[in-house]
Amino acid sequence: MLSTKIASLEFASPLMTASGTFGHNPAALSFINPGDLGALVLKTVTPDPRHGNPTPRMAEFSGGVVNAIGLENKGLDYWRDTVAPMLEGLSVPVVANAGGHCVDDFAQVVSAFDSMIGVSAIELNLSCPNVVGGIQYSTDSVALAEVVTACRKLSDKPMFVKLSPNVTDIQPLAKAAADSGADALTVCNTLIGMLVDWRARRPALANGTGGISGPAAKPVAMRLVSQCAAAVDIPIIASGGAECVDDVLEFIVAGATAVQIGTATFRNPSIVSQIASDLRSILANENLTLAELRGSLKL
Repeated sequence: MLSTKIASLEFASPLMTASGTFGHNPAALSFINPGDLGALVLKTVTPDPRHGNPTPRMAEFSGGVVNAIGLENKGLDYWRDTVAPMLEGLSVPVVANAGGHCVDDFAQVVSAFDSMIGVSAIELNLSCPNVVGGIQYSTDSVALAEVVTACRKLSDKPMFVKLSPNVTDIQPLAKAAADSGADALTVCNTLIGMLVDWRARRPALANGTGGISGPAAKPVAMRLVSQCAAAVDIPIIASGGAECVDDVLEFIVAGATAVQIGTATFRNPSIVSQIASDLRSILANENLTLAELRGSLKL
């Protein structure tokens, strides 16, 4: 009932984790019932280790979370030696997430992912708002096409391109990714925002600004999913504020093929299974299928 296909991959469910929220450890699967999760999307990996931004780098507000983690990770060598072996033989497909400051960085990580048995697909993080330096590839369609084209030559594995909401018009970027060989688009990364500690007269985060995730991001992500679905023929993976079954169904009606669950798992690590159960019940009770609902939005 929930089976979903993207490129050559068959997923048991349209539900995925969102990069950064479940780290790199597949032990997170212990919170989710078999068959409820379509794919485990892991945290971004860069060629060299990154310590991330100074603390504090996460703060809550009524609409979710603002974070400025800064792509903290132990680097590609650690990932290859320590993490990759844990991914082999898992019950769900693993989507590894690649980051970097230049085309060569992305190419190095993608090439390594391509050789890993436990990696089923690759997500290119071209849109993190919390790192200094390098090109914001998802704000420039030419630069985006350059990195996607380079990575596409290095791997036949399904490749997802994660786009930014922090643009004036997302459609040219979506088209550039599709034309350069992306198999799907992840829409979208976090929105740039700021929280202030008025008593200290300082930003709540040491970085000043950070990425907004959680329910407050949902209306923006919904708009962008609809716009991308209208612009390209490849699948859209919605990412932004989904925390219940209605959110998931709304994204699917807007044009999404799959939906990532991220910030909601901080409060309830087993939320994916709850949503999957609710999704099966609603589809059965309403005598509907995901295919019938997908992209059925009336504008």
